Formats: sequence, C-alpha cells, structure tokens
Amino acid sequence: MGTGITGPHSISRTRCRPLPSGHWSRGGPRPPGQREHGPVRARACVLAVDDQPADLALVRLTLEAEGFEVREARSGGEALAVAREVAPDLILLDMHLPDMHGLEVVRRLRESIGGEGLRVAAMSAFATGEDLTQWLEAGCIVTIEKPFQPGVLGREIRRLLAGQAPPAPERAAAGASLGARLGEVLLANTLITPEQFKKALAEQAQSGKRLGQVLVEQGAVNEDDIAWALGNQLGYPYVFLAREIIDEEAVRLLPEEFLRERQILPIFKFGEEMRLAMADPTDQKTVDEVAARTGLQVNRALALASNINELLDHLFSRRDPQPPRTAGTTEAQYLQFHLVQALRQGAAAVHFTPAGEGHGRVRYRLQGVLADRADPPDELHRAIIRRLRDLTGFGESPVGTATATVTVGAVETHLVVTFLPTVVGPAATMALYPLRTGAPDLAALGVDGRVIQALRGALQAASGVVMVGCREPAVRSTLLHALIPSARGGEVWALETVPLIRRPTINQTFVGSLDQVAVHLYAAARTEVDVIVADNIAPSEALKAAQQIARARLVLAGHPEDDVVGLLGQMLEAAGPALVASTLRGILAARAVRALCSKCKETLPEPSGPTGRRRLSARGCEACSFTGFLGQRLLTELWIVDPETRRLLRSSGPGAVFDRVVQTVGSTLRAQGLALVEGGLTSLEELSRAGVD
Repeated sequence: MGTGITGPHSISRTRCRPLPSGHWSRGGPRPPGQREHGPVRARACVLAVDDQPADLALVRLTLEAEGFEVREARSGGEALAVAREVAPDLILLDMHLPDMHGLEVVRRLRESIGGEGLRVAAMSAFATGEDLTQWLEAGCIVTIEKPFQPGVLGREIRRLLAGQAPPAPERAAAGASLGARLGEVLLANTLITPEQFKKALAEQAQSGKRLGQVLVEQGAVNEDDIAWALGNQLGYPYVFLAREIIDEEAVRLLPEEFLRERQILPIFKFGEEMRLAMADPTDQKTVDEVAARTGLQVNRALALASNINELLDHLFSRRDPQPPRTAGTTEAQYLQFHLVQALRQGAAAVHFTPAGEGHGRVRYRLQGVLADRADPPDELHRAIIRRLRDLTGFGESPVGTATATVTVGAVETHLVVTFLPTVVGPAATMALYPLRTGAPDLAALGVDGRVIQALRGALQAASGVVMVGCREPAVRSTLLHALIPSARGGEVWALETVPLIRRPTINQTFVGSLDQVAVHLYAAARTEVDVIVADNIAPSEALKAAQQIARARLVLAGHPEDDVVGLLGQMLEAAGPALVASTLRGILAARAVRALCSKCKETLPEPSGPTGRRRLSARGCEACSFTGFLGQRLLTELWIVDPETRRLLRSSGPGAVFDRVVQTVGSTLRAQGLALVEGGLTSLEELSRAGVD
C-alpha cells in the first residue's frame, strides 16, 4: 500500500480520501518556521507522534532529508509536553495511541496551546468514513494512510507547510457544510468546471438543496458521478437498497416526510447504533437530527437518491396495513444485508475479519479488488462468525471450510465459508457462487472459434480425458459445462466441488472435500455412465483416478493449474507417461483478465510508453461498483495430443514432450491479451496482473 494523504489539496482518483476544508487558521496558513508566539526559526518543525518505533524512524529519516526539524513522541501525554515546548508547525498524529485516543490529544492541544492556528495531520492504517468525519470535526486538516512511501510523504508534507489549501473564496461560498467536500472532489477530478461549481453553490444558497442534488438537476453531473465522488473518494460505503435488507421497525423510528425530505432510509439498527442510507452522507445536520430523534449513533452509508425514493415508495404505499418486517436476529439481518449487497454488486466473496480496537471489518471482493464496506462492533462481528458456523454446521473447530446453500431473493447461492482465527479474534471468508441454469456457450465466453472447433474433435472420442486448467473455480466450472454439449452423446455425471449451474438433463453430485474426489470418480465409473465431469482433480490421487477411468469413458476434468506445460507435468507425475499417452486427448488452459468498465473507461494522458500502445484506465462508477472493472475476458491456449506426442511420451523423457508442447502452443495468451488491449477492452497492467507477459 502506498501513501494516502487525504485533504482538499491532495486528491487522487485511486488512493486519497479527502477531508473537507474549513479548519485552516482564520488568518491563513502560518509560514513554515513561524511560531504562533515567538521568533521565526530557520527550519519548519514537525512533531511526529506514534507508538511504533519503526514508523517514527521512517518519518524522521524522510523529513530530515527534506530539511525539516523533527521532534518525536510515543504517547499522547508525551506529545502534549513536546508540543508545549516547541510549538511545532505541523503535528503528524497517530490516532491510536496507548494512553489516549488521538481525538483526545487534539482536544487537549487546542485547549492548551493551539487555538485555530494548530495544524494536525491524522495518521492511521485504517480509517472509515465515520473516522474521517470525526477527525475533521476535531480539527485535523488531512489524514495520512499508513504504511507510507518516504518520497511521497516528504513531498506532501512540504505542500502542507507551504499552505496549499483550496482557494478561500470557494471555501467561504461552501460555508461550514461538509457538502463542500463533494464539490472539491468533483473539481479536482475534472468532473465539473469551476463555473458549474459556482453556479451550483449559488443555487444551493437560494434553494437549500443538497449540492449533489443541485449539480444533477443542472445537468453538470449524473448520479453515478455523485456516487463515485462520495463513495470512492470520501470513504463512505456504497449500498444498493433491496426490500430484503430493510428493517421496517428501524424505518418507522422516523416520519415519512422527514425521510423523503432528507433522502435517507434506515437500514437496520444494532444495540445503540443505526445504519443509515443517505443520498448525501456528508450532510452532518441530518445525521445530528437523526441521532437526536432516535437516540442512536448513526453510521452512514451512501445510496443513490433514486434507489432511496423507490424503497420509500414501496414501504409507505401499502393500502393494507401489515406488521413491520424484520429479519430475525441482528446478526442474521446483518448477514442477509451483506449477502444482498455482495450479490447485487457481483462480489466473489465477503471477508469478515477483526480489526482490533473493538471493531470488525467487512470487505467485498469486487472484480478482484478488496473493498471496505463496514466496521461492525466487535460484539456483532463475533455474532456473525457464530451465525456462519450455525449456518454451515461447522461446529467449534477454529480452522476449516464448510458449505451451505441459501436463497437470497430469488437467487439460490452456494456458500463456501473458510474459518481462520487471528491474533485479535475469529475471521471468516464467505465465497459466493450463485446458481444458474442452462448450458453456457463457449463463443459467448470469448473462446476463439478455431479453439472451439479443435475441442469438438477431441470431445467426440468415446474415451480419454480432456483437461481444463484455470485457477478460478467459477471460470473453470463454467468452461466444463460449456464443453458438455459437444461431448459424444450418452449419460453424463458431474462431480462438483463448486456447484454453479443447475442442469436437469445430467446427474450432478456435490463433493464437499477435495479428499473425496477420487472416491467419487471411482463410484461414478461403476455406474457405467458415458461421460464423467469433475471440476477439480487437483489432488494427485484424483489426477491418477481420472486417467485410469478415462480408459473406458470420456472424462472432462478441471484443475487449478492454468498453464499447459505445468498441467501436463502434474499429470505425468501423478499417473506416469504410459497412462497419460493412452488417455490424454487435450488440455485447454484459460486465464481470466478483468475488462475495463465501458462506462467510465478513459485513455490516460501520459505517454504510451515503449509499447506504443494506448494506456487505458477506468475511474470507477456505480455500474462497476467503483472498481473500474466490469466482467471478464478469457485468454485460452489449447494443446491437442497428436500421434507424434504419444510416441514421445512412451519413448522419450518429459523434456522432449515439453519442447514439442511449447512449439505447438506458442505465445497465444500474450497475443490474445494484446489484442484486447488494442481493442480497448483491458489494460497492459491487467495483463501483467494475470501473468501474461
């Protein structure tokens, strides 16, 4: 992780999370080296406060190399003493100190020495949108994400001490409202012009509407732009509101008119806390009023205004009174909430991990990107882990994997839950596999027509094994199901560790453990079926079993090795060259690369580099859950075993066979990948991530 320095003067599309302006000195920034009281010193002084010696050493080395004077403190009490002694120009304050919280340190500093001229930069390895708001209100001007890169840290601290704040007229026009942050982010990312911003501010002053609402009504931006700016840049979790996740008892704590006026919707409450969906989560006035009306602590989440209004219409338009709908226990409701959100956003997994300091962390795996979504209290986090254990029937073992099938809305979903303890508490990762119906099509998956034609020839054999290698279970299973219609007719039996596709025309058996795959293969063979499909034969005994039973029938088998040569090597090691020579028909290796979102894709302005190709990127939008990626493209390489290769397998060593495979397959993956880049479908960086060099 690189340095993330967040503030209105340091905004990036990828890492930074701005705090709003408004807490600079009323008289303007102090010049570097100028004390509030006392003489001018030769060098600007920075006080670094952190209980981690390694972090302090890095800050000292970095800033002293930039010419700053650096003082250190390892606790809140020591920080107060040093600050009174030297009156630093800037304080880098870790917000989680052993003797007191950083917010308390800031409060005491302002009471004793700082006044409005004190400049404090909050440091944290993990900060939520709620944290950012609290730190701003306490008077911090930026937040710096740890760990940091020395060069970036030094450069940005110099900018801070040079007083590079946003223009004062814009801050004054925005007033004290935290909504000013939204305009600053949109401006910094060229989504609106200064003229559009000023026009919207003028309208906001007259109408009292939210700034984002005004900008949308004026046609300057759309809802996606607002959602991206608030969610991706300001750190608020984005949610899609669905009927299944709303606790109507929580909704009825507030009057309908108030909900519609403020464009908010309570999702659920836990203990003394409420999760509140807001079209504008920077609206502190509304948050304060909700807290006053309900007596609950408000945790904000971002939702599209249209989504909120749709749910409000549904909840308050019933003609027949019905009892409020709840989702059972709080942990069950919370889990249901994240299942709906994750499936709606296309997440591959949900991670529930302890974060320490009385909180857990919920993150979604979206298009390969791990995105923070919530920080529940530790009590709720542990209740969720217990709920997952009950749901999967896993018991009390600290480590292991268990499965369950649940219905979310109309979608039946297979869950694979892995439990693993950490030093600060239990954790669980829930992989999501929504079930589909019907056979997928190879061409629709992006497989080249020539590859499809060659595969069909191999699949017409009455016996033998066709291997599909891919590291991603969902892609591997989908490819295997796409091959079944091309196989020679007869009865089909599928053995699946990850059930993804429900097909009434074939026999399907769920295999709960890789250790049981070989046993199931031999059992299926005894039923005299014509075609056996197994989605994962990674264990060596399963590899050998698949090739042994392939002497009498056709076997379509999956393996996580996504390289033809590598997969062939594992087959030779498990079963020996003689058995491989007599049964192997071909190997299809596939790698999935993420496709850039077509709605927010753009060509980067910097030079194309040595390749001479366009550099593409995507900033993220509501359509792609703010990841910049939407969907996948498959890169495939196919090797069909010919008579000469069979002869080499029987008479020569593996080296000769591997040489022939390399000559036959060539560099097809890279060629396909570069074609996708040329077509604007993916990026060179994504090819590198997928291992396509």
